[in-house]
Amino acid sequence: MSFSDSHCHLDGYQPELLTEVLEQARVKGVDTIVGMGMTLESSVETVRLAQSYDRVLAAIGVHPWNAIPPTDEIRRHLYELARREHVVAMGEIGLDYARNPQTKEIQRELLIYELSLARETGLPVSIHCREAHQDMMDILRQKTGSGVRGAIHGFSGDSAALKDWLNLGFYVSIGVRGFVTNEIPSLQATVCEIPLDRLLTETDSTAGVRSAGPADVVSVVEKLASLREVTIEEIANTATANLKRLLKL
Repeated sequence: MSFSDSHCHLDGYQPELLTEVLEQARVKGVDTIVGMGMTLESSVETVRLAQSYDRVLAAIGVHPWNAIPPTDEIRRHLYELARREHVVAMGEIGLDYARNPQTKEIQRELLIYELSLARETGLPVSIHCREAHQDMMDILRQKTGSGVRGAIHGFSGDSAALKDWLNLGFYVSIGVRGFVTNEIPSLQATVCEIPLDRLLTETDSTAGVRSAGPADVVSVVEKLASLREVTIEEIANTATANLKRLLKL
């Protein structure tokens, strides 16, 4: 049985704790872990970790919370990072109008550039979207026709939102928060509508948050299996196969 964490944050852990967290994941059978960048600096560190630890892969990008104008220098740095060994995706990128409504224009400009870079380099994207669904759909509908692929991270929407993501050809990643903890009642039903061949699992774990790290993805798989009335093995193996297909591993 093979578990996978399609979206987590590893760069904030102290080295000793990270080694422990990754060993816990290994013991649980989590064999594919994608660490996400939040800034240029954290992206650099995540790439370094992917080079240092087995089963860890890197995504690079600037999170909408940290949105900055995509100057020539920023573009050069991101382009160079995107071509590094062990980099398999761009993330965490997207729009967040809930937390930083004052930077909407910068967020959109940055996202449009990062999507263009993803298309140029052939990397899939891991998308963050909060209270910006329509703008996100408008931007992605312009870009997916040019070959942008990816996943919506930490999906917590309703059936209509799910349909929008599926129509774009995106994968749908289900995480711990809103599903296993702090349950969103409507999500419990919506996850059963996700086609199995589009399903991903994640933890969004990060240092400083009470969590076992990527090992917590097992709880997501167990709950998905229970709700969908299939085996844990089927959900785990299918989600891992989907992730590897998306990342072209």
